[in-house]
Amino acid sequence: MVNRVGGLASGMDIDSLVEKLMKAERAPLYKLQQQKTIYEWQRDAYRGINAKLKTFSDYTFDNMILSSNFVNKNSTVSGVNSSKVSVKAGTGAAGSLDIQSIKQLATNASTGVSDINQTSHRYAKGTDSLSLLKDSEGNPITGGTINLNITTKDADGVETTVPKTITINSNESIDSFVDQLKAAGLTDSKYDTTTGKFTIGGANVSYSFADSASEEKLKTFGFSPSTISQSIKLADGKTNASKTTLLSDLGISAGNLELKVGNDPKSIVIDSDETIQSLLDKLNATGNDIKASFNEKTGQLSITSTDAKKSVTAADDDSYTILNKLGIQKTATTSSPHIIANQPGDSPLKPTGSNVLGHLGLEDGALTLNVIQANGEMKETTFSYSKFDTIDSFIKRLNSSGAGVTALFSNGQITMTANNSGKANDASVTSEIQVVGDANSSGKQLLEKLGFLTQTEASTSGNVDLATRGQNAIYAVNGLVMESKSNSVNISGYEIKLNGTFNESNIDENNSIVGTPTNGIGISSTNDIDSMVDKIKEFVSKYNELIGGLNNQLKETRYRAYAPLTAEQRAEMSESEQKLWDEKAMSGLLRSDSILRNGLSDMRNALGGRVNGLGDQVIDTLAEMGITTSSSYNDGGKLVIDETKLRKALAEDPDRVVNTLTQDGKKNSVTGEDTRGLLRRVRDSITDFTREIERKAGRSTMTDNQFTLGKSLISTDDRITKLQARLQDVEARYWRQFTAMEKAINKANQQSSMFMQG
Repeated sequence: MVNRVGGLASGMDIDSLVEKLMKAERAPLYKLQQQKTIYEWQRDAYRGINAKLKTFSDYTFDNMILSSNFVNKNSTVSGVNSSKVSVKAGTGAAGSLDIQSIKQLATNASTGVSDINQTSHRYAKGTDSLSLLKDSEGNPITGGTINLNITTKDADGVETTVPKTITINSNESIDSFVDQLKAAGLTDSKYDTTTGKFTIGGANVSYSFADSASEEKLKTFGFSPSTISQSIKLADGKTNASKTTLLSDLGISAGNLELKVGNDPKSIVIDSDETIQSLLDKLNATGNDIKASFNEKTGQLSITSTDAKKSVTAADDDSYTILNKLGIQKTATTSSPHIIANQPGDSPLKPTGSNVLGHLGLEDGALTLNVIQANGEMKETTFSYSKFDTIDSFIKRLNSSGAGVTALFSNGQITMTANNSGKANDASVTSEIQVVGDANSSGKQLLEKLGFLTQTEASTSGNVDLATRGQNAIYAVNGLVMESKSNSVNISGYEIKLNGTFNESNIDENNSIVGTPTNGIGISSTNDIDSMVDKIKEFVSKYNELIGGLNNQLKETRYRAYAPLTAEQRAEMSESEQKLWDEKAMSGLLRSDSILRNGLSDMRNALGGRVNGLGDQVIDTLAEMGITTSSSYNDGGKLVIDETKLRKALAEDPDRVVNTLTQDGKKNSVTGEDTRGLLRRVRDSITDFTREIERKAGRSTMTDNQFTLGKSLISTDDRITKLQARLQDVEARYWRQFTAMEKAINKANQQSSMFMQG
């Protein structure tokens, strides 16, 4: 580190002097940095060419070599029954077809339309007696009491907890039970007759169970209690407790806190004069399998098991009360739906999509269907359902289950159809839609309620047929009787859709032709020359665009006076000036480049050759189909098309034209014979071209040491690093010299001052 002394003694601007000296010293560094920039520009220019080559190569493959995109055919359908079919000629369409008869079309197995049973159950009403409701085990709800701790919060945030008892009389109505909840302070409590669910709550009101018996009692109403952790409040009802709060201040007396971790009992001895912190220590003691924590900010205590699969609960009512006082409480919000059997005076109703399966008298179950698949094989699919699924949601799940059926429901009626047409391959199968199960199968009970099965069928063991048989299409073509599972068939490259039947009597029950069919449907095809001409013209246009761009880069002027700008030079220029300078500096980076010249030459040679192996007196060059190289030298090998000659070649021998352009083939390295199509040769030459560029400029996934320009960049970076280190030493030397000069001048000035004073 050099102690720099600025020109106080000499009066010289040392900073400016050193800066000017270093500017001269940095000239070699600037040249290296500019050379690095040129390498980077060249790399990017090469990679830009590779991107264009890939785009052109992909286009050639997708639009020309893939015959399905290049070769288009027009189909011709004739005859008085031509409306009975729809025809599309594929690229492989060949010859002519005579469809002499369509005896029958392929059909899908279908159940037909069934009436769903009228509802035997419904959601309970507010006027229904509680005794009609059932608990989770199907037992009627009985009388009893529910003890609740109801907490309200006023505008100042003060909480007040009051115990309330709800008395249950099983003969009272649902509305009467809800009124009791509202009278206790849970003013938003309700029973929703559209969903069959209870909801308990109120604005700025919360509640918890006072004892385990009350929790269990409310479970019979379909509630699922959950544990909550409330803030522990002191006597003022507003201030949160802290870790130093005494348990006695929370109304907790000495005794035992009896807990269960899963099913394992745990007993904690409590002293009334101990704090929340000391209780935490006991709960977290080794071997308790309990994790306890207290949040000072919220005043909430948490007690959980170290085993996430186990829960911590109170083992007796005294412990239940202690946990309540510690803010660990049980509550519930919404019950499960309540479905009851229709009562005397109720009229069974036609079901709607919003009715649940339970309204039909069904419980949870599973349905297994055996259905025909696209390959003609039968496949079993099982999926479960709930009594709380609506008919609409059940239909949706059935259709998306993968079973292979489509069910529809409307106005109380339902139908089911196989997704795949035709008969099953297995001759022993008697229906393409079957339900699987024994006599007590829940799936069969479901289908009985949905109207697909009778009671007798539902009580049958084994597979039961649900649908009328599907049938295969049967038709005669060129004297042959054919059969297919679908009405869409492919014959000799023609994609044919059978739309209707005719001459049915000309095919007997043994699927043999009888009599002499008349009024058949004639099908033939011709090449779509207009489409092929357009494709070739488009290819030539893109080829000319590609080589035109490459030729421009080979001829681009190199402005050697415009070196890449240094950071200092950029700082002195406006943005527009920098842009103009960069355009000049980047011009001609690939001028006369040998890789580009050789690549272009290979592409021209690939298109200019002859395709061997096609025979004599055939079209096997571009020139013979009317595509030649421009006679203008300035065009750089662009192609021109004689459209009249091209159309004539396509009309006379379209297959030869296609083969000349696209056939696979190979090149014999010994004899030189090349049977590759011209477009495949171009793609192969582009592949070689691309590899040469990658050897020079790499690709984005390569490291710099894998290609030539990258290695040059690494070498240049090393030289820049070494030169920068040397320049630091040079700058330090200059400062040492000027500092020594300043010190000498300063010393001389001091001596002169002493002499003048003497």
